[in-house]
Amino acid sequence: MPTTEMVVSIAVVAALALTFVHLVRLAGTAIMHKTARRMVERDPASAEAMIARLGSPPERSGDDRLATILIAFGIALIAAAVAINDPGWMHYAIAGALFPLIIGTALWLRLFIIERARRRASQQ
Repeated sequence: MPTTEMVVSIAVVAALALTFVHLVRLAGTAIMHKTARRMVERDPASAEAMIARLGSPPERSGDDRLATILIAFGIALIAAAVAINDPGWMHYAIAGALFPLIIGTALWLRLFIIERARRRASQQ
C-alpha cells in the first residue's frame, strides 16, 4: 500500500471514530435535556436542584491516563527507531514521536497546574 493511501485511510478512520464519539455525546446531551424538561413540567420545585446541579461544572477526576498513554507511545516510537537502526527511519520515527510526547507532557502539565491551584484554593 502506498504511503499516501495509508495516511488517507488512517485519517478517514480517525475522522469516523471522532464523529461517532461526538454523535454519542450529542445523543446523551439530548436525553439529559429532555429529562430536565419533563422534570420541570411535572414538578418545578424539585427541578431547581437538578438544574442547579446540571449548571455546575462537572468535577474532573484528575485522570492522567491519556497523558501517560501518549508519552508511552512516544517513547515506544523512539525505541522502535533505535531497534531498526536505520538513520532514515530514525529521523522519521523521532519526528513522529515528538507529537505524542509534547501533547502528553502538556496534558500532564495541565493536570499539575490544576491540582496546584486546587491545593492553593483549599489552603486559603
